[in-house]
Amino acid sequence: MLIDPREREFTTAWSRWVYLNPFDHPETRSLHEQLHRPGLDIEEAAQRRPPVATPRLFVDGLTRRVEALLARLNERLRAGARPDDQAEMHAYEDLYFAPIYFRWFDGDDLLQAAGDGTARIAAYPAFVAACREWTDVPVELGQFFRDPARMFAILFQLRRSFALVSTLLQGNSRPAARLRGAVWNSIFPHERRLYGTLLFDRMHEVTTLILGPSGTGKELVATAIGLSRFVPFDARRHCFTEAFGGAFHPINLSALPGDLVESEMFGHCAGSFTGAVKDRVGWFERCASGHSVFLDEIGELSPAVQVKLLRVLQSREFYRVGETDPRGFAGRIIAATNRDLGNEITGGRFRADLYFRLCSDVVRTPSLRDQLDDCPSDLPVLVRLIALKCLSSRAWPEQIDWLTDLSVNWIENSPEVGTTYAWPGNFRELEQCVRSIMVRGEYHPPLAPQQLAAATNRAQSSAPSMTPGGGALNRFVAQLRAGELSLDEVLAGYCSLIMARSPNLAAAARKLGKHRATVQERIDPKLVADFRAG
Repeated sequence: MLIDPREREFTTAWSRWVYLNPFDHPETRSLHEQLHRPGLDIEEAAQRRPPVATPRLFVDGLTRRVEALLARLNERLRAGARPDDQAEMHAYEDLYFAPIYFRWFDGDDLLQAAGDGTARIAAYPAFVAACREWTDVPVELGQFFRDPARMFAILFQLRRSFALVSTLLQGNSRPAARLRGAVWNSIFPHERRLYGTLLFDRMHEVTTLILGPSGTGKELVATAIGLSRFVPFDARRHCFTEAFGGAFHPINLSALPGDLVESEMFGHCAGSFTGAVKDRVGWFERCASGHSVFLDEIGELSPAVQVKLLRVLQSREFYRVGETDPRGFAGRIIAATNRDLGNEITGGRFRADLYFRLCSDVVRTPSLRDQLDDCPSDLPVLVRLIALKCLSSRAWPEQIDWLTDLSVNWIENSPEVGTTYAWPGNFRELEQCVRSIMVRGEYHPPLAPQQLAAATNRAQSSAPSMTPGGGALNRFVAQLRAGELSLDEVLAGYCSLIMARSPNLAAAARKLGKHRATVQERIDPKLVADFRAG
């Protein structure tokens, strides 16, 4: 036996703490209470704030306690003791995280030195020497501990990811804390030991789907996940193989004309359609191994492009428009939408098989109202972040405080806003509110309550769900007259109508004056069938 019963309770709690999601606050607090020294109080705020708020005394005291226990265990190993089983061996290995992580990665110096991916990390040789000293024991540690370069890269990824998630997703409310915890699990899977030995360079194969209302920070979530990827460390040159920035490629699908979406995503070859005068490299082809493509508003994709995206997710291959040779995709796909995909699938506007390829990792962003209902004191925190953005990093602290106080006071005392305002535009609206107060000294919501209710109902309704029968065209015309359709929905409906009244796709393309590929992308097969039936 290597670990005696008196030490086992501590090592068991320590192993759980080492691999714990740092934003899983109830579990963090429970383990703190088991691990901390007698008489050391853990602040109540640690339940909600990121564990960066953990007292420094706690970390230092815990590190010393772990190092003392390691010294005793190493003496027993040299005297001939051996772990009873694999679980005890794992518990012994887990003890090394304290002296390694808290002495080499608990600060911002490394973040700054590794920011461009080419700077030599002067501390690396000393890190390797320390690893060898700490692991100079008569038992063979796991693969993770035998590769200092990989250990260095993964521990740096942990530090970098913690900084990104804490900085990009702020707020003291429980919904905000749950969001940070969910994002952390999108970066590091639940089984951390498996990640360090097998999954560290394969997480790009996992697709993440971000769901939530407009303006709730879905792109910030995607940014945190994309920039927190694993970056290998070159042990010979003492630097990372590339910068961790520049690995995130966002595409706002709703901002692109429908006939350009496929070309932007997959690229095209010269002559593939009218206006394609030269080859074009799409975002999927530009995305290097391990980098991320962020598909914002994926619910806007046409059925034709959904089929091609499904192929990318299934086989990691895609085709340029007009080409027959497949190209490989080695990046990560992060998608987001504010639509209810369940309703979209029921209405025939979103493929169920595509959804089931996207749903392995789902993150839901809470509304601003939900966060403020849970923690009203978050309003000054969030307003201050916006004030810093509005005034730029060159602003003096007093100027940021001035705009923060002015905005918070106006919001809380405004009869139109106040502390119970719904914030239908979420963080996007709060930002514009602060800017309006900065410029005009006031903010007036653009929609009255009754207008807001009507707009919400229209937003929840999607493209027309036509059922077979003579009323299909009438319903389409009625929605067109009422102004209830988006431009994409109008084009899809009209192209489908022309296709329904044409003998084939070529004839429909000639009538519309567009290339066949463009018309085919716009056509909704279900609408075509409905129009023909009517």
